[in-house]
Amino acid sequence: MKYDVKYFDADDGKPLDFQFGQLKLNILKFKYLKNQLVDENRLNTAFDLFKHDVNTYVNRHEERDSMKAENGYRVRDFDRGRVAFDVFTILPYLYLTAESEEPFQYPICESLYQEEWLKDNGFGLKHTPMLSGNGRSLILGRYFPDQTIDILHSDVSYGIGDESDIDNLLDEMLSNSYWKGKSIDEYDIVINLCCVCTNDFFEGIEDHYDEYTYRMVYTVKSIELVDKCYLKTRRHYRPERFVEKTATVQNWVQIRNHIESRSYLQDQDYWDLLDDIMSDRDTYMSTYDWKI
Repeated sequence: MKYDVKYFDADDGKPLDFQFGQLKLNILKFKYLKNQLVDENRLNTAFDLFKHDVNTYVNRHEERDSMKAENGYRVRDFDRGRVAFDVFTILPYLYLTAESEEPFQYPICESLYQEEWLKDNGFGLKHTPMLSGNGRSLILGRYFPDQTIDILHSDVSYGIGDESDIDNLLDEMLSNSYWKGKSIDEYDIVINLCCVCTNDFFEGIEDHYDEYTYRMVYTVKSIELVDKCYLKTRRHYRPERFVEKTATVQNWVQIRNHIESRSYLQDQDYWDLLDDIMSDRDTYMSTYDWKI
């Protein structure tokens, strides 16, 4: 393999080792789409998920178990490696990146894997299924509709690939204008993978299997380059340096105050909330150091 990649299971954060033993990387093939605009469907997806996240927090006390109600929203959740408010605390930093007119470092990753989640949570099939990139889609679609971003679209109809496809993916990503002239030697390449199946396949996926390769199929959730020391010191349950750098208590308290200051009866209420959060963006400049 051309690149030294560290793989992790996106669901539990455990390392995945495809170098030794019988476990082989079987991955949904993909198309790498460069410089794409955020279309209306993608923005609608991101907005629906933003509303879902707001409602989850606002209605958390409807949970009968008081401990579960606050899971992910307390300071001590940092030490447990799981936070629920990272979906909010990333947003001002994404705005600052887009406002600077720098290209985003990493592609949006989308797959039919996420379509199953969307259906289970009441979202319509008109939406583009994203495993990562909802925040970037929300910010670009709302505030910077003329800016573009790369998209990694995985689908079983493209076939099942292996680590050579990951090499191709990284070649495409690192040709992004952001990375030109930058050395990546001092960083670890981290890829979080979602297991699409174990024994229950999506329709058509079993056609790509025989008795020797009947194991697991993965799809790419996210890609990130991280400092060499990060993987030894991370607190988040799966390696996501950007999420961890921006999900501070100070940032959350500021955004939480905005969420709790209004009621939510119609879509415009959620848009107004987002505008309020972005209106404070300059206060985040002192911690705007997460990019490599």
